[in-house]
Amino acid sequence: MKFTRHIVLAVILSSAFVLSGCSVKKEEPVITVGNHDISQEEFDMYCEIVKKDMVERNDTEKVREQAAQYAAECYSLFDIAQEYGAEDAFSFETFCEELQQKNEENEEKMSNGEAVMGLVEFEQIDYFEYVLAEYRQKTAEKLCESPDEEMIAAAEQYYEEHTNDYIADAQYEYQVTRVVDGKIETEIKTTDYQTLTQSYHSTDMLGDILLSGNIGEEYQVGDETIILLIRDVTCFTFEEAEDVVVQDYVTNQYLPEKIEKAAGQMEKTFHESSD
Repeated sequence: MKFTRHIVLAVILSSAFVLSGCSVKKEEPVITVGNHDISQEEFDMYCEIVKKDMVERNDTEKVREQAAQYAAECYSLFDIAQEYGAEDAFSFETFCEELQQKNEENEEKMSNGEAVMGLVEFEQIDYFEYVLAEYRQKTAEKLCESPDEEMIAAAEQYYEEHTNDYIADAQYEYQVTRVVDGKIETEIKTTDYQTLTQSYHSTDMLGDILLSGNIGEEYQVGDETIILLIRDVTCFTFEEAEDVVVQDYVTNQYLPEKIEKAAGQMEKTFHESSD
């Protein structure tokens, strides 16, 4: 929806609606997840989010079920964030007000010729996913502030399973074969991890081959055939990378598992008004 600023007296007086499709008036809940009442507008947002990854988007009942589960996962994160003092309690009404304010601020900056970082205009779902990411990041950071012995031990196990993610240095040797003027030319090249990571990006097929390809296997990259000959990797020890490993463990495993467990224990009750 294209963002347009409307100043309508009736809207201002009633305080019923704000920009970008958010309503700030208190509505009767259509579903209660745990001890959180969720309005029709908020639940509709969750439905639209889960539909993005669904094949059977027209299956209303399945959409409702998945949206209820998604809501439980979101509120589990919100509760954990509040419990550890990472964030305040989530309020959909406050979220809508902040979305309106954010878009108005960006519009004013654009009008004044100022640069705007990120999206110029947030749609409701875009902004919610941004807020969700902020909750997740701040909660993970809070959990990592004073890790106990149990968490450190679990992080060390995580390190053992993901050691190759913590590369200190590496040397790569690979063969490049190409046809030039009808003749086959073969060249042996070398590079190191620092050089590779400085030039690497997501579309770099050579980088992918060197980082995770199979030694001795042929890979076609444009007009060249690449064969990885040697990958000599040195990784940081757990002690050297402990802070980073703990952060990764909490972000990628501990917090998701904690959210999943909490969401599974949340009762989800649809109210008659939702039908």
